[in-house]
Amino acid sequence: MKLRASVAALLCVLAAEAGARELDLSMSNDTALLRYSTPISYSGTGHTDADFGFMYTESNNMMILGGIEMMGEAGSAAPGLHFGVGIKGYGVSLDSGDDVGSVALGAKVWFVPPKQNRLGLVSQFYFGPDVTTFGDAEKFWDFSARGEYEVLPEAAVYVGYRNVRAQLSRDRDVDLDKGWHLGLRMSF
Repeated sequence: MKLRASVAALLCVLAAEAGARELDLSMSNDTALLRYSTPISYSGTGHTDADFGFMYTESNNMMILGGIEMMGEAGSAAPGLHFGVGIKGYGVSLDSGDDVGSVALGAKVWFVPPKQNRLGLVSQFYFGPDVTTFGDAEKFWDFSARGEYEVLPEAAVYVGYRNVRAQLSRDRDVDLDKGWHLGLRMSF
């Protein structure tokens, strides 16, 4: 019940912030993930974003996420390469009745070839160990990698692979999402 209230609050935030920085929708045959990201600060070499999302699966599993991510250029020796670090909180309601919560630390790599600036490769990994994962789970991880093409200055399409997994207390792994997906990322 708390998860449903959280999802409703997240959708209200998304609707209220229609002029937001980035909206990202990715789908496979079994899952849909909607993410909203907005900058909260800038510096001379990078930025910090707040990130919110909601995932729904064909098997009636639901996940909400929220976090902060800092991104910056790797330096002049590696043009087009950006690194990021962040912290995210996850709330998961499984159709089996299990509930999972996790606070995860992670990293992100984004590469845009300097001479092909409409192409991009992005990968991220977030991990929540036993000490920061609670409810019916002991560990949680969120991995994704994608290749994207910027069709417009404000829109990119992509194909990617994602694995979002929780290791439940009963030594059973549950994949909320594991496989290929297509997506659209729009900047406002």
